Amino acid sequence: MKPIYVPILKAKKGEFDAVTHLSKRAGQQIIPLFDVPQQDKENAKSVESFLRKVVSGIANVMKGKSIFMDLSQWAPNAQTEGGEHVIPYLRNQLERCDVIVNLVVKYDFWHDPAYVDAMKSIRLEKSRNYCIRLNMDNDTVEDVKADPDYVAEQLTDIIEQLAANPRDICLLIDFGDISGSKPSIEDMIDEAKQIISLAQNTGFSQFILAGASFPISIDKAVGERDSEGLVLRKEMITWQALLSETPTLNITFADYGVRNPNSPDGSQYFSHTNGKIRYTIDEKYFIARGHRLYRTGNKFRQFCDLAQVIIGSGHYLGEKFSWGDEQILLYSNPDEKKTGNQAIWISIDTNHHIETVVMEILEFHLQLAAKEARMYQK
Repeated sequence: MKPIYVPILKAKKGEFDAVTHLSKRAGQQIIPLFDVPQQDKENAKSVESFLRKVVSGIANVMKGKSIFMDLSQWAPNAQTEGGEHVIPYLRNQLERCDVIVNLVVKYDFWHDPAYVDAMKSIRLEKSRNYCIRLNMDNDTVEDVKADPDYVAEQLTDIIEQLAANPRDICLLIDFGDISGSKPSIEDMIDEAKQIISLAQNTGFSQFILAGASFPISIDKAVGERDSEGLVLRKEMITWQALLSETPTLNITFADYGVRNPNSPDGSQYFSHTNGKIRYTIDEKYFIARGHRLYRTGNKFRQFCDLAQVIIGSGHYLGEKFSWGDEQILLYSNPDEKKTGNQAIWISIDTNHHIETVVMEILEFHLQLAAKEARMYQK
């Protein structure tokens, strides 16, 4: 199954619960990319113990299904206590649990011999493939502009050492954190076109475009506490523009759900966290911002008020739209004692986000098809 959407999700409980509660329609249209985070240092376990917990979480929701798997937040030469590289270790554990693992290869890590050897040691089974993740940071963008031959040589080297066919590999053009004014949508479109043209000349034909417009800090999205705001989803507009210009382009949409890829985790971060509900709408996030969680005795009671803001905003799609929407209505009732916690609200926001994005993409493809039909009739 070729997905229409690749949500890039942290391999954590909130995201697992969000995927668990997806509708059949949405679940059949996605292949999630699970980014495995580093351990919380305050609660660190052995590497193998931590990774086994990750395996359990993924297998509980994705048994018999396909995923992309990446450990880009780990050192390229990271090993388990037994001396095995973490990537084949995690991949093998997941496959034993009947999860279909497509390996993500980080372009930026290909300089490390331990990383290269680990990737080359894995023999993919039938219906599995590679995805090369090209992070569009300043250095990569400059290389693409100033020395495209070097980038092409690097991509070719990855392909040859993996003994893979570039037409079978997805090239993930990952803009990462694009919150704020830069890069502009125009810059993203131009840079994506450059790398697509370069990669097509190298033999690639399948692309994924990703970015994260939601900022790392809520005050960069909504300036005042206990207020609302909108954030433009630049990654969606960029993807639509590319496909509108070239409808035959084989490019899949991806994003980071409702999180910024650089958002920290752990108990130290908790004390600075504001209550918030991130409600995805057409091309934007509608955000109801509360205040710092530690300021009140019942830290999450404010979410009842925030849920009421969502419902009264004019954007709310109703309790039947998704599990996340059903939960927002449930938590909006001040008579109930439920308030949730961080993981629960990430699951609610992420579940609604995935359902919304799937609907958005399907509708956009219908619009493109209708436009093409009208042009053909002329």
